[in-house]
Order: sequence, then C-alpha cells, then structure tokens
Amino acid sequence: MPFTPADKAMLEGYVRAARPFADMFSVKDKTALVTGGSSGLGFDITLRLLQGGARVVVASNSRIEEEAAMPLFAEQGFVDQVRFFFADVRNEEDVEKLVAYTAETFGSLDIFVNSAAIWNYAKIYDLPKEDLQLVFETNVYGAFYGVKHVSKYMKEHGIAGKIVLIASNSPIVPYPVFGGYPHYASSKAAVMGLCVEAAKELKRYGIMVNTIAPGGMVTPGAAGNLASELITEEQQDEFYDELMVWSVDGQLPVDQVGIAAYAFCTPMSDGITGEVILADGGASHNIVRYQPAIDAYPEEQ
Repeated sequence: MPFTPADKAMLEGYVRAARPFADMFSVKDKTALVTGGSSGLGFDITLRLLQGGARVVVASNSRIEEEAAMPLFAEQGFVDQVRFFFADVRNEEDVEKLVAYTAETFGSLDIFVNSAAIWNYAKIYDLPKEDLQLVFETNVYGAFYGVKHVSKYMKEHGIAGKIVLIASNSPIVPYPVFGGYPHYASSKAAVMGLCVEAAKELKRYGIMVNTIAPGGMVTPGAAGNLASELITEEQQDEFYDELMVWSVDGQLPVDQVGIAAYAFCTPMSDGITGEVILADGGASHNIVRYQPAIDAYPEEQ
C-alpha cells in the first residue's frame, strides 16, 4: 500500500504529542506517600522519588526506623522535601489521617506506594492464628485502607494519580521449597487481586494502579525474618533445616526493584494499569545464573 499524506499527517501527530523525553521519567513537583518508607525497599523507593524531584511523606509505625532513615535523607540534601508520619496501616483511622496530613503538608497527593508489610515463617499446620491475623491486617487491610483513602482523595480533587502496590513473587515461586509462607504468600496474592480490581474502578478517573512483585532481597526485614515465635523450638529447628534447601541463584539488589517501582510513579506508566510486574530477575521463570545441587531433601519414608 502506498504511503499517503494522511499517513504522514498521522506521524506528524505523534511528534506533536510526544512530551520531552526527560519528563517521562520525572516526578518533579509531585507529592508522594510511601508506607513502609523508612526501611528496606520502601526506603529505596522514597530515595528515588526524592531524587526525581518529588515531595514525600514517609509513613511507618517504627520510631527506630524513623531515627535511622530521616537523617539519611537529610544527608542527601532532602530536608524540605520529606516528612515522617507515625501511622499503623492496620488502623483505618491512622491511614485516613495520614492521607489528610500528606495533602495538607504538601498541597496534593499524586503518588501512593504501599510498601508496608510483615512476614515470618511457619507451616500451615503449625501456623498460629495470631500470626495469620497480623500478616493479613498489615499486608492486605493496610494496602486496602491506603488505596481506599488515597483514591478517594485523588477522585475528589481530579488528580490522575499513580498507585503502586508492592506484592511478592511468593504466590508464584515455590520458595521456601517445602513451604512456610502460607499466610504471607496468600496476603500478597490478595494484593495482586486488589490491584486489578482497583484498576478497574479507577481508570475512568485517570488513576493508574499497578503492582511490583519482587523476589528475595537483602533488606533489614528479610535479615531479621524468623520462624514464628509462637511455634515450638522443635518446629522452628525443623523449619530452618528445610529452609537451607535453596534452588535459585541469589537475591536481587533492592534498587533494581526500587527503580521498577519508581517507573510506575512516572508518566512512563500513563498507559499501564492493572498490571503485576515480576521484578525478581527471572526467578519466577526459573531463569537463573546457576542451579545449586539439592541434597537436603528428606529421605523417603
């Protein structure tokens, strides 16, 4: 088929519509709220947002993390751009106050990153009810409350905002090899479902909702992640023996996940919503640099 004047005019339209390339990866003058932003992946995402020119409210229920994180942001020159708000995401009233504080402090709320999460290890037949409740209240209820009140603010103020949820590849990848994450993996699967449903409801308002699902990373939370304190010492020891069976090739640097999350906060994601991106270095597809020999399986009975 010949290339017509109408075809040329269409291409010229592409050129006119193309925004400056640098703007596509910028969050300059945007206001972001990051739950769990004082440690681990949330800290890294907060740092990237600050570097990108955003104003950020960091939310956490840990004063110890506040005392560690906020001076580090200040050392990087981010004093006026960042604030800390003490909140427990399990408490809907706290989350509602957090959203109001963010808007009042910086005049808007354009980006929400839900990175607050907890976990521990226990087999499903040993899992105490208290651990199940704590994980779901933090990881699922906390995410839901955040999306609920942030989206309400964005909708009422006509903000075509970005919502980024942090899930995990744990609902997909069989690690730990013999289990131990039934509550955590289930909670993160729920976050993935929340992402898709929220995306359906919010697209008409220009609000994009996406999820990053990392694999294992070296974070303070992961370093201190232990078996449930409510199961017996014998059950803990048995679990740790099984945990040594490792069938992937290491952990992804936190910043490689952080910059993926950052990208979803920028105009780069204007045409993307309801997506769950696996940022795990290929682990979910069994793409590895090496495959250790596995000799720790229990003997057949």
